[in-house]
Amino acid sequence: MEKVLKNKTAIVTGGSLGIGKETCLLLAEKGANVIVADINEEEGNHTTAEIRSAGGNAIFVFCDVSKEEQIESLCHQAKEFGRLDIFVSNAGVGGKPDYMHRLSTDEWNRLLLIDLTSVFWCHKYAVNSMLADKEGGVVVNISSAAGLGASPTLGGYAVAKAGVIELSLTAAVELATKNIRINVVCPGWTETAIIGFAGNRGKESMKKQIPMGRLGTTQEIASLIVFLASPESSFITGSVFRADGGLRS
Repeated sequence: MEKVLKNKTAIVTGGSLGIGKETCLLLAEKGANVIVADINEEEGNHTTAEIRSAGGNAIFVFCDVSKEEQIESLCHQAKEFGRLDIFVSNAGVGGKPDYMHRLSTDEWNRLLLIDLTSVFWCHKYAVNSMLADKEGGVVVNISSAAGLGASPTLGGYAVAKAGVIELSLTAAVELATKNIRINVVCPGWTETAIIGFAGNRGKESMKKQIPMGRLGTTQEIASLIVFLASPESSFITGSVFRADGGLRS
């Protein structure tokens, strides 16, 4: 595989499992130095070990994205490899499905903190690092198909993910002249732990809603993320990409 990201340094939040892990593996395969950021230290170390065993370069950094100071510290870690070139804001949480009017204020605040405010913090510190180096960079923010339309019983999550889209589109215009590209990936139902609440019956119901008749795979989503992080997408910024098998809300 061509090393189109050779000598580039990438940070992926939520990088120990699921879409984040597959993104880390593929970034490394493309030649990037990878910082796997997560609160799951055991799985994060497994991911870095897998990258290293394949000849790649990676480190694990514990990072709780609900803590601004930890995100700031995380972006400084890129200096271990020279500079920060790519930031993937992937960390997030789901919520137990329920109607919006039944959400507790604590649950609302939790979803907004981890799924939206943390993305703002990642953006803030990643972009300031890129601007300081004056060489540009790429940000890929992971939203959700739930943020693109009405999402009954997933209201708090959907609101946060819609906010990620607006944050990204605005920032992309603000930074277009600074050689910093920002794009958004909106996965639909994908085979990850975040849909574990549904159980097997729930997953079968999800498949019936998807025109392609199946769930997405983490590899499919990671391939899109890495494409947007690579020079192959050098004229793409401020764009929102659905990867949902044709699902429309």
